[in-house]
Order: sequence, then structure tokens, then C-alpha cells
Amino acid sequence: MTPELQQKIEDIIAHGQQIDDRAVVSQLKKLLYENGNFDEKDTKPIAELVAEGLRQLKTETPQNGVFKTGFKDLDSLTGDFFPGEFIVVGGRPAMGKTTFLVDLSLNISNTVPLLFVTLDLSGEQLANRFIASLSEVPAHRLLQKTLSEKEWERIDKTEKKFADHQLFVLDSRNNGITAIKAHCEKQIRENGVKVIVVDYLQLIRSNQHWRQRVDEVSYASRELKEIAREHNVCVIVSSSLNRSAEYRDGIEGKRPILADLRESGAIEQDADKVILLHRPEYYKIFEGDKGKDISGITEFIVAKNRNGATNEVRLLFDAEIPQFKTLVDVKKNFKFSSKRLKDIDEDLPF
Repeated sequence: MTPELQQKIEDIIAHGQQIDDRAVVSQLKKLLYENGNFDEKDTKPIAELVAEGLRQLKTETPQNGVFKTGFKDLDSLTGDFFPGEFIVVGGRPAMGKTTFLVDLSLNISNTVPLLFVTLDLSGEQLANRFIASLSEVPAHRLLQKTLSEKEWERIDKTEKKFADHQLFVLDSRNNGITAIKAHCEKQIRENGVKVIVVDYLQLIRSNQHWRQRVDEVSYASRELKEIAREHNVCVIVSSSLNRSAEYRDGIEGKRPILADLRESGAIEQDADKVILLHRPEYYKIFEGDKGKDISGITEFIVAKNRNGATNEVRLLFDAEIPQFKTLVDVKKNFKFSSKRLKDIDEDLPF
């Protein structure tokens, strides 16, 4: 590198605080490209790309490069999660966004390295969530340290299970997007991370001045999407929703839609998949169509899916642990109580 080129680079970086980070990167790329030091990705003809795609289709196994949430119906609807995808999990407070991210992180990290970036909970709180989900010991009992002997036994067994999980946690007070990106890239290089989970988008900040909050959130969204595409990893991020549903009338009115994404801006445009969580009982709605009991049910609304269908699936939310379960698993684990039969018999009017 010539002294002249080095000086130009230093000048761009020195003035970087006064302009957008992307503008700095753009100027540096342009300067290096003009001086023959920038290695651009080759432009490829479509025939070559199609040939490579068909080769992978014929030679790779169906599970290669696919990340499953662990919930069969949801995986079937979304078509699974893939490298390079940017996935948004949205919901109002208390809908179970963090719980879902914990559950799917445990399921995915069984097979591939996963990085969980926690901006909402502390590392200790998150660890308790992971322990509770895997052991099925209620999280509040872990925090209060009021555990029975049997619960301690389950936790001891759970501790050994974590050795099988390739799960890394970033618990940092620095919630700047630049620091988060740098750490993600480091984990990708050093630990081969394939999936990155961020909880949650609206807590990410940048070191720039923005006229509107929506611009800062949109910037963070684009930066996370860039990580997914540049490093071919799957990025899953939770996002808040605005209060619009609170003011809409009727059962259907409470169900979230894409436009409810808080400070959405580019979020719904950037996302390859958007999954919106909705718990009707949060709004004191306990009956669905034809008076059917929907207590504990959470609707996972796939509102956007670039590579598949949009629809919804239902999971059962166990608020005590907390944990999500498939309705099929709940039915399989159901145990009939003879005492309950006696209670029912006593309640009958004849």
C-alpha cells in the first residue's frame, strides 16, 4: 500500500463519525477498487448458477443446510429455516417471543453451532430459561431457589445434556449494532456458528444520530440481514409490535398483521419470513370458533414467507415453565385421573 493510499484511507476513517457507516464503507470500497486492491465477487452467468443449484439439489441430503425449529407443523408450513435467511419473530409483550427463541435455540443447537444475543434478559435470567425449558422445572422456582428433591434430580440430569448443545450466548451491555456485528463475525470464524438469534431488534442502537427512531431500527434490520447474506448464516430476530391491535375490535381484530411491526420501516421488506405470535387469552378471549376452548393456545401466524405458504399453526403455551409444546405431544403425555372421573360423576345432573 502506497503512503498516498494509506493517507486517503485514514482521512475517510477520520471523518467517519460525521457520516453514515455505510457511506464510510462505500467510500473505502470505491477507493480500494480504484487502486486495484478490492476483490469483487465475480459476476456469473445464469447458466452457471442454475448448474450449481441443480448439482446441490442432486448431491446434498434433504437435511443438509436446513434448520428446524423442533415444531413439526411450523417447520412444515414455513418450509424450514435456511442459511442466508433473515427471519423476524414478532409479538406484543407477554406473547412468548423469548420463550420461542429459547425453545428453537435448544432444538437447533443440537445439530449446529448457534449464537444467542440477549439484549433483553441478563445472562443469568437467560440461563434459567434454558434450564427450565430443558428440565421442565418452572423458571420462577429456579429464581426463588425453592426446588424439591425431584426437581434437583431433573436439573442435575439436564446439566449433562447441555454438553450436547453447541450454544453460545452474548450477554453484553454494548447493544450497538457495530459491536454486535463484530462479535457475530468472530463467532462465525472461530466457532463455525450457523444460526444467530437476537432478542430483540428494538433494543439495538447505533453510534449515529437519527432524525427518527424508525430509521435507526431499519438500519439495524438491514445490518442483520447483511450478516445473513454475507456469511450465509440464518439470522432470527424478535421484534416488538405496536399497539394497533389493542384498539381494533373483535376477536379477529386482535390478531397481529405485518403492518403492526413496531417502527417497521424496512423490517417487513428485509425479512424472508415473518412469524407473528398471538395468544387470544391475553385479551381475555378463551373461546374460538363454535365455542371451542382455546385457553393456553398460541397462534403462530406466518405472515410472510418468501419460500413457502402463509398460514398459521397452533402451539400450547405452558406459562409456568415457560415452554411451547405441540398439541400432539400434549395429547400423548395426557394421563387420565380416576379422581377426575369421580369429580365429573359428582357434577353430573342425573
